[in-house]
Amino acid sequence: MKGACWSVTHCSSMLAAVLLVVGWCLPAAAAAEAPAKTRPVVEECKRCHDVAMYQRELQASPHAVDKDKKPITCDQCHHFHFNPLTSYYARDEYYDKKIFPPGAFDRRKMQATARKSMKAEKCQVCHKDLYKNAKGEPISEIGRLCHDAFLGKNGETRRTCAGCHINIAHLPPFDRDRPFNAEFAKKLMENQPKSGEKGGAKK
Repeated sequence: MKGACWSVTHCSSMLAAVLLVVGWCLPAAAAAEAPAKTRPVVEECKRCHDVAMYQRELQASPHAVDKDKKPITCDQCHHFHFNPLTSYYARDEYYDKKIFPPGAFDRRKMQATARKSMKAEKCQVCHKDLYKNAKGEPISEIGRLCHDAFLGKNGETRRTCAGCHINIAHLPPFDRDRPFNAEFAKKLMENQPKSGEKGGAKK
């Protein structure tokens, strides 16, 4: 009896391990089929993500262009999913796009995992002076204290840029009624494709 229980437990563990590996490998395999260097960044991302939706949000956001006034591309903020860990985080949206109907998974969950992979180094390519905003003006006192903590000058924090600065490039529906997102939400609604247009509602 004891041997049988061990066998069942061992098989269950093996099955869980196999499923975990499959969950890692499917998105990674999809990304590995053609390296990003051989194709435009957006085309690479389209393979698993609903890029049209994210681009509409980005174009209405304060981050529509970079410091050189050029349209921002996905890889300027996000990392490609070429390793098991990032592929594991991306698996829900991969399944959402490739296996299940679009929108089958909660974007709130995908938003949280995306923020975990955002690196401060990418933000600092454009935002070199952490004590000035995009217009070159001094940031608020609260912002200064927070950035002091980020730099280790006033205590410490484990948060990265994306841990505090949210809804600055994308704005999912469940965040659009927040007061501080009013301007972003209004501009996004104005830029929504009209009925019958590509990406808009079907007649």
